[in-house]
Amino acid sequence: MKKAIFLALLACMTLNVAAQDVDMEGNSCCTSEANVQKNPEFKGGLEALVKYLNKKLNYPDLAKRYGVEGKVVMEFIVDTDGTLKEITAKDCIIERFNTTKFSQETEAEQKALKEQFALLFAKEGARVIRKMPKWTPGSINGEPVRVKYNLPITFKIPDK
Repeated sequence: MKKAIFLALLACMTLNVAAQDVDMEGNSCCTSEANVQKNPEFKGGLEALVKYLNKKLNYPDLAKRYGVEGKVVMEFIVDTDGTLKEITAKDCIIERFNTTKFSQETEAEQKALKEQFALLFAKEGARVIRKMPKWTPGSINGEPVRVKYNLPITFKIPDK
């Protein structure tokens, strides 16, 4: 179970880091609107972040029951002291669900369930980020700066 989540997270986070290096103004911009020379980083780097998420994330029970998989993009500010602030869910995409179970619900119930799954993924992402230790802040000319950071978290049902 954890291996499937780990691999999905690693793939998404690797893409996110590359996007940050290329497009600081798009995916992860400095709140002072300057180019960040050094990106903020989870202590221990990407591998440590993946390990932390793998250990701390809980797959929502309702999502498991309906075979729901998806991705939530969490956005937060890494402050100059490394604290994480203004944690929000920027986007949530439901990518897959058990069509047999889902089709037993009315259209209105299906719509409500999709919204509920997105909310569950966002809440779990926020919960785990709130518990993270301080990060190493981003910097410009060696001075720490506040940086907006996007972290995609993929929820994938592990193979049995």
